Order: sequence, then C-alpha cells, then structure tokens
Amino acid sequence: MTGHGRGESRTKAWNAVVECFSVNRKTAEIAFHSERGASWLEPLVRERVLSCVARGRVQVNLTLSHPAGASGGILDSAHAAVFVREARALQKKLALHGEITLSDVLRAPGVVRSAEPSGEGVKETVLAALDQALDGLVSTRRREGGALRSVLDKAIRRLGGIAKKISPLAKGAAAQQRESLLRRVARAGVGIPGDDPRLLTEVVLLAERGDITEELHRAASHIAQFREKLGSDGPVGRTLEFLAQELGREFNTIGAKSSDAPLARLVIEAKAELDRIREQLANIE
Repeated sequence: MTGHGRGESRTKAWNAVVECFSVNRKTAEIAFHSERGASWLEPLVRERVLSCVARGRVQVNLTLSHPAGASGGILDSAHAAVFVREARALQKKLALHGEITLSDVLRAPGVVRSAEPSGEGVKETVLAALDQALDGLVSTRRREGGALRSVLDKAIRRLGGIAKKISPLAKGAAAQQRESLLRRVARAGVGIPGDDPRLLTEVVLLAERGDITEELHRAASHIAQFREKLGSDGPVGRTLEFLAQELGREFNTIGAKSSDAPLARLVIEAKAELDRIREQLANIE
C-alpha cells in the first residue's frame, strides 16, 4: 500500500529529519538514503521498518544537521601545522610577501571537517524521528487499507452471489447431458432405445465427468475464508492472494466441465470479478 510519514527529533548535538514513502510490492523492500557517514544506521532502520511493514517498498530518507550554536566541525591541528609549514616554504621559494592568517588556515582543505554522525546520541535521535515517521506511514496505509477492505468485501459478495446462481444450474446438468446425448443418437440414425443399458451407462459417465458439486463446495469454502480473513487484523495480503488463486482454479474447472450456455456465462462473469479482486489485492498488506 502507498503511504507517507515524516518525523523530526532534536537534541543538543543533532537534528534528525526522517521521511518514509511506501509503494506497492509483493514483498517487503527497504531503501535507505542518509548523510555520508550515517550508513551504519541502516541495519537499525531496516529492523525498525520491518517491524511495522510486511509488504511494500519503503524509501527512508534521513537528514542530519547540527542545531544553531552547536559545534559541527572538528579542527585538525596537525593538518593545519602541515599546511602552514608547506605554505611558508612555498612563499620563500617563490619570494612572495604577505602574512598567512588564521582565516587562510581554517579555509584550507581538511583543516576543519564535519563531525561524523556516530555514537548513541545520534542513534537515539534518528530512531526517535524514524518512529514518528513510521507512525504517520502506518496511519496513512491503514486508512487506505480500510477503503480497500470495503471494495474487496463488495467484490467477494458479488462473487458469492454468482456461485449461488451456478448451483441450481448444476443440478440439472445430468438431465441436460442425457437429452443432448439422445438427440445426437437420433440425428445419427442409430436405433438405440432410451432405456438401453449401454446408453444409460454413457449418460452416467458423462454426468460424473460433468459434476461440479465439489468445485462449488470448495468455492463456497474459499469465499467464506476470504471474508473471514478480510475482517481480521494484521497482514492478510498473501493469504487473500492464495484464496483468489484457488477460486480461479475452481471456476476454471467448472467452466471446463460444463457445456451449458447460461452456466458458462456465469463462469465468465465470476472470472471477471476475480480479475478485479486480484488487481486490488496487489495494493494491500
């Protein structure tokens, strides 16, 4: 499911801003982007995100900065001394005049460098911001999930209604097959009476091969399980996808076994409804 959350945490040494964005994926996938030197936080961030998200690609963006008035730099005295010594040597060699000032030294590359984000203080600050962002992410995903639940509930009810329409048609399938067989025999000009044992045996075999009672029972069971899971808490996406797959198999078998036109139309209608359900299942956790 899609979602967004933002969190911010401040301490004396660091400001941390975390933003989380999620899009649809069949599995959980975490992408982490941070300031240079903060990559060591990625395992902690991944663990925290995976405790809240079971499916979807989540992009986590971390920004770290120092509060106003806080020292965000480290002075490398040894590097500064080397710079001054080499600068004076170059000045003497080229016969140049002028003073080397403190501002010149501080502007030299490597003399003052940014403090690396490390230590417990950084971790606590980042995780506090991450928790806020995840709260917002989960909240938006939950709202979207509620809307999708309503859509799926209506769709699975419609599918159940189609299955109920198929059931009475299935009861008359054996009689229709017998009549169809007798008409084919009559058109062929074969003098076989309607009560011939061989003909009756063939009718029985056709009826057995065309019996869809078990498929309808399994479809009803899958629909009931689907609705039950739909009303439960926690990640249900994979279970619902499995049930939709099984329902597809049952309706495919029903369609393959039946030669009745009204029943075939209902099977097509059921498969179209299943396709719409599968499209929505790609969006849920």
